[in-house]
Amino acid sequence: MKVAPALSLDQMQVLLTVVDTGSFAAAGRKLGRATSAISYAVDTLESQLGLELFDREKRRRPTLSQTGQAVVTEARAVVQGADMLRARVK
Repeated sequence: MKVAPALSLDQMQVLLTVVDTGSFAAAGRKLGRATSAISYAVDTLESQLGLELFDREKRRRPTLSQTGQAVVTEARAVVQGADMLRARVK
């Protein structure tokens, strides 16, 4: 049985920042990272999931695929849960 690589909270936060800011470059500026680092994080997440999260062919700006929309919904729940855990620990 093949074990899928672990997904990271950071990958999910990067994904959500791309979605919320509307571009890989804007996400990089907000997170203080190079655009290439943002792209790498999203590419790695897509590879680990075996899915294309963004439809890169139709528009210049990244547009979520239908599958990407579902993943973003779940990623928001995971990140929110992690934020709640941090708040409770404090």
